[in-house]
Amino acid sequence: MQKLWTFPKSTENTLIFIKDKTIYVDQKKGDELKLQTKNIEAQNDWKLPNGIHFATIQKVYFHKNKMEIHQKDSKKTLFIDDSTKSNEIFSALKEGIPTLKYSATRPSIMSQIGIQLPFTILVFISLIYYLFEINEIGRNLEVAALQEAFGTFYGNFIYGISSLGFIGIFIIGLTYIQGRIILLNLIF
Repeated sequence: MQKLWTFPKSTENTLIFIKDKTIYVDQKKGDELKLQTKNIEAQNDWKLPNGIHFATIQKVYFHKNKMEIHQKDSKKTLFIDDSTKSNEIFSALKEGIPTLKYSATRPSIMSQIGIQLPFTILVFISLIYYLFEINEIGRNLEVAALQEAFGTFYGNFIYGISSLGFIGIFIIGLTYIQGRIILLNLIF
C-alpha cells in the first residue's frame, strides 16, 4: 500500500505518505514540497522524513482536524485542514493496522461542561437570594432613608431592585439562566 497526501497551505504537516506499513510526515514547503512529491511519485531516491512504523503505534485518536498517533514513549500530532483527506488518512491507518481496536466516543455533555454548570447554579442561587434580601430591605423604607443608611449609589440600587418586586427578580433570574445557556451552547 502506497498513499500520498499533500497540504501545501498547511503550516504544520505539508506531506503525509504511507508506504511499507510506515507513515511519513514532512513539513517541507514550496518548491521543496513539489520536488519531494515528484520524487515520491516517480519512485526515485528521495530523502525520507521521520517515519512511524505501524508496529510501534499503540493508539490513534482522531477528532475533526487533529489526529494523535501514540507510540510507547512518544506522541505525534497531525493537524489536517481538509476533513476529506483526514478521513482518508485515518481509514488508511485502520486498513494498515487491523490489530488495533477502533471506537468512536463522544464526550458526554457533563464532562464538557465540567465545573461550569455547578458554578452557574451556585451563582444563580446566590443572585436570587441576594436580590430577595435587597427586596426585603427596600420594601418598607423610602429612598432618603436608604440613601442615608447605605449611601447614595447602593441606596438607589436597593430601591430600584425592591421596586421591581418578585416578578422583576424572577425575570432577572430567567435572563441570567438564558444567557448562561446561550453561552454554553456557543462554547460547545
